[in-house]
Amino acid sequence: MSNNARDTFKKNLHYYMQKNNKSQSDISRDLKVPLSTVSNWYNGTSYPRVDKMQALADYFNTSMKNLTDDQEEVVEQTFSSAQEAVKFILENPVVEAFGGYDLDSMTDEEITLFAEGIANMIRQMAQFKQGGQGD
Repeated sequence: MSNNARDTFKKNLHYYMQKNNKSQSDISRDLKVPLSTVSNWYNGTSYPRVDKMQALADYFNTSMKNLTDDQEEVVEQTFSSAQEAVKFILENPVVEAFGGYDLDSMTDEEITLFAEGIANMIRQMAQFKQGGQGD
Protein backbone atom coordinates (compact mmCIF):
# COMPACT_ATOMS: atom_id res chain seq x y z
CA MET A 1 0.00 0.00 0.00
CA SER A 2 1.48 3.34 -1.01
CA ASN A 3 1.89 6.17 1.45
CA ASN A 4 -0.21 8.30 -0.86
CA ALA A 5 -3.22 5.96 -0.54
CA ARG A 6 -2.85 5.85 3.25
CA ASP A 7 -2.49 9.63 3.41
CA THR A 8 -5.58 10.14 1.26
CA PHE A 9 -7.60 7.72 3.38
CA LYS A 10 -6.28 9.36 6.57
CA LYS A 11 -7.36 12.81 5.35
CA ASN A 12 -10.82 11.54 4.37
CA LEU A 13 -11.22 9.65 7.65
CA HIS A 14 -10.40 12.83 9.59
CA TYR A 15 -12.97 14.72 7.51
CA TYR A 16 -15.79 12.23 8.10
CA MET A 17 -14.96 11.90 11.79
CA GLN A 18 -15.16 15.67 12.22
CA LYS A 19 -18.28 15.95 10.07
CA ASN A 20 -20.04 13.27 12.13
CA ASN A 21 -18.54 14.31 15.48
CA LYS A 22 -17.01 10.87 16.02
CA SER A 23 -13.88 9.98 17.95
CA GLN A 24 -11.52 7.07 17.48
CA SER A 25 -13.11 5.49 20.55
CA ASP A 26 -16.59 5.86 19.02
CA ILE A 27 -15.50 4.06 15.87
CA SER A 28 -13.72 1.35 17.84
CA ARG A 29 -16.76 0.72 20.02
CA ASP A 30 -19.42 1.01 17.30
CA LEU A 31 -17.61 -1.10 14.70
CA LYS A 32 -16.11 -3.51 17.25
CA VAL A 33 -12.57 -2.84 16.03
CA PRO A 34 -9.60 -2.55 18.40
CA LEU A 35 -8.79 1.05 19.28
CA SER A 36 -5.18 0.45 18.22
CA THR A 37 -6.41 -0.46 14.72
CA VAL A 38 -8.52 2.69 14.46
CA SER A 39 -5.55 4.70 15.73
CA ASN A 40 -3.36 3.21 13.00
CA TRP A 41 -5.93 4.20 10.35
CA TYR A 42 -6.25 7.66 11.88
CA ASN A 43 -2.49 8.20 11.90
CA GLY A 44 -1.99 6.79 8.40
CA THR A 45 0.10 3.90 9.68
CA SER A 46 -2.15 1.25 8.17
CA TYR A 47 -5.04 0.93 5.74
CA PRO A 48 -8.30 -0.93 6.44
CA ARG A 49 -9.16 -4.21 4.76
CA VAL A 50 -12.04 -4.06 2.29
CA ASP A 51 -14.60 -5.35 4.80
CA LYS A 52 -13.59 -2.71 7.36
CA MET A 53 -13.52 -0.01 4.68
CA GLN A 54 -17.11 -0.90 3.75
CA ALA A 55 -18.09 -0.87 7.42
CA LEU A 56 -16.58 2.62 7.76
CA ALA A 57 -18.38 3.80 4.62
CA ASP A 58 -21.68 2.49 5.98
CA TYR A 59 -20.94 4.03 9.39
CA PHE A 60 -20.38 7.47 7.86
CA ASN A 61 -23.22 7.02 5.35
CA THR A 62 -20.89 7.51 2.39
CA SER A 63 -19.20 5.38 -0.24
CA MET A 64 -15.89 3.57 -0.10
CA LYS A 65 -14.83 5.78 -3.02
CA ASN A 66 -15.33 8.87 -0.86
CA LEU A 67 -13.05 7.34 1.77
CA THR A 68 -10.32 6.19 -0.60
CA ASP A 69 -10.20 8.77 -3.40
CA ASP A 70 -8.59 12.18 -3.24
CA GLN A 71 -11.40 14.69 -2.80
CA GLU A 72 -9.59 17.75 -4.20
CA GLU A 73 -12.63 19.03 -6.04
CA VAL A 74 -14.82 21.09 -3.75
CA VAL A 75 -18.48 20.18 -4.05
CA GLU A 76 -20.84 23.08 -4.66
CA GLN A 77 -23.13 23.65 -1.70
CA THR A 78 -26.74 24.55 -2.43
CA PHE A 79 -29.81 24.42 -0.25
CA SER A 80 -33.25 23.13 -1.07
CA SER A 81 -34.95 24.91 1.80
CA ALA A 82 -34.52 27.76 4.23
CA GLN A 83 -34.27 25.19 7.01
CA GLU A 84 -31.19 23.61 5.40
CA ALA A 85 -29.66 27.05 4.94
CA VAL A 86 -30.31 27.96 8.58
CA LYS A 87 -28.79 24.67 9.70
CA PHE A 88 -25.68 25.43 7.65
CA ILE A 89 -25.37 28.88 9.21
CA LEU A 90 -26.09 27.74 12.73
CA GLU A 91 -23.52 24.94 12.47
CA ASN A 92 -20.96 27.64 11.71
CA PRO A 93 -21.39 29.99 14.69
CA VAL A 94 -18.29 32.01 13.90
CA VAL A 95 -19.90 32.95 10.58
CA GLU A 96 -23.05 34.15 12.30
CA ALA A 97 -21.17 36.02 15.03
CA PHE A 98 -18.75 37.70 12.63
CA GLY A 99 -21.48 38.61 10.14
CA GLY A 100 -23.57 40.48 12.69
CA TYR A 101 -26.87 39.56 11.07
CA ASP A 102 -30.20 38.65 12.64
CA LEU A 103 -31.81 35.47 11.33
CA ASP A 104 -35.13 36.46 12.88
CA SER A 105 -35.38 39.54 10.65
CA MET A 106 -34.51 37.75 7.39
CA THR A 107 -36.96 36.06 5.02
CA ASP A 108 -36.54 32.40 4.09
CA GLU A 109 -35.32 33.45 0.64
CA GLU A 110 -32.77 35.89 2.10
CA ILE A 111 -31.46 33.22 4.46
CA THR A 112 -31.15 30.70 1.62
CA LEU A 113 -29.31 33.18 -0.63
CA PHE A 114 -27.09 34.29 2.23
CA ALA A 115 -26.10 30.72 3.11
CA GLU A 116 -25.38 29.89 -0.54
CA GLY A 117 -23.17 32.99 -0.70
CA ILE A 118 -21.25 31.80 2.37
CA ALA A 119 -20.82 28.36 0.79
CA ASN A 120 -19.47 29.99 -2.39
CA MET A 121 -16.96 32.04 -0.39
CA ILE A 122 -15.79 28.93 1.46
CA ARG A 123 -15.40 27.11 -1.87
CA GLN A 124 -13.32 30.00 -3.26
CA MET A 125 -11.12 30.01 -0.16
CA ALA A 126 -10.56 26.27 -0.51
CA GLN A 127 -9.61 26.69 -4.17
CA PHE A 128 -7.21 29.49 -3.25
CA LYS A 129 -5.64 27.34 -0.55
CA GLN A 130 -5.22 24.48 -3.04
CA GLY A 131 -3.44 26.80 -5.46
CA GLY A 132 -6.36 27.39 -7.82
CA GLN A 133 -6.67 31.02 -6.71
CA GLY A 134 -10.20 31.39 -8.04
CA ASP A 135 -11.62 31.28 -11.53
